Amino acid sequence: YPAGLPDPKDSTQAYIEAKNHLDAQIKTLENFKGRPLFIPGNHDWYTEGLIGLEREENYIKRALKEKEKDPFLPENGCPIDVIEIGEDVAIITIDTEWYLTNWDKRPDINDKCEIKSRDKFFLELEDAIKDYRDRTTVIAMHHPSNSYGEHGGHYSLRKQFYPKKMAVPVPVLGTFINVLRTTSGASIEDNNNKRYRELMKRVTTLAQYSDRVIFASGHEHTLQYILENNTPQIVSGSGAKEGFTKLLNGSQFSTGKMGYATLEVYKDGSSRVRFYGVGENNNEEFLFTNEVLPPTQVTFEAELTVSFPDSVEASVYTDNEIEKSRFYKGIWGERYRKYYGTKVKVPTVRLDSLMGGLEPVKKGGGHQSKSLRLRAKDGREYVM
Repeated sequence: YPAGLPDPKDSTQAYIEAKNHLDAQIKTLENFKGRPLFIPGNHDWYTEGLIGLEREENYIKRALKEKEKDPFLPENGCPIDVIEIGEDVAIITIDTEWYLTNWDKRPDINDKCEIKSRDKFFLELEDAIKDYRDRTTVIAMHHPSNSYGEHGGHYSLRKQFYPKKMAVPVPVLGTFINVLRTTSGASIEDNNNKRYRELMKRVTTLAQYSDRVIFASGHEHTLQYILENNTPQIVSGSGAKEGFTKLLNGSQFSTGKMGYATLEVYKDGSSRVRFYGVGENNNEEFLFTNEVLPPTQVTFEAELTVSFPDSVEASVYTDNEIEKSRFYKGIWGERYRKYYGTKVKVPTVRLDSLMGGLEPVKKGGGHQSKSLRLRAKDGREYVM
């Protein structure tokens, strides 16, 4: 920050400053026993594009001495990568700047990527969400889906007077600049930008394939917890800089203080977010906590029948659903109502004895179907 990691041959001073910023972040991991993970944002692309991004990626790899597990994802300026944390958590990392940036100005952007189109990216994201729908799935992306800070069109009173870090206040002009920025969506880094909205609407829609998705982002120099569109959004981007934000709509927590957020995932499937800020005398200050996802392991008590008929008759549609008036049939015809209403007699099976006994593993299905994956005692899997 603010422009990735410059080439020391071009500017020694800029390189040293950027290096110090990276080293300060890396130093926080000295006693960290887990897997460190850095994801790129828009500023990391600002110096020489893909070349500068890979320079930063390689620097972090060398500094952390990580050989097997890559600490910088996605790699090589590509759009998406997935890592598993144990058997209960998956992290889908997305380089949102890859999607937002102008590809015409970056002809080399996909040279090292298997995914070479935005449509293919969405297909990969959809598959990843479906594959891990039975786990807590964190979608880590720099740009948030929702925000009530400056990138979301909300500005402080000071920003109305000093919109562009000007030395002299410009009250009327300042407000005009802010309104123009919000309404025009000229910057690809703002929520109201056409491509930004396109990306986030699609990502949010795909997230609905799972009820265990959490968005984790930065971008805004604020701390926010937002619950909208059935998906919780954690914004933690004020590690080194303060910003402005409002508590609106689905916001559960919002502050412009410097600080950070933690996400804790428990064995029962539940998760909790905690926000910490800088208090008096630069001491750590607890700010807010909230449950993010409820437990998946729920105790269910009920008296269930163990007696089933040998066979069952059923049809796709009931008689009431296929019965139509003469007028209706005269316009639309008979179609296939007869077949959809035909009852079929099928034998009843018990999962505990079928194929030697089957155990439900996970639910499945896609756009038009629903399925259940089952596993036999010999390890074979079946889909019902």
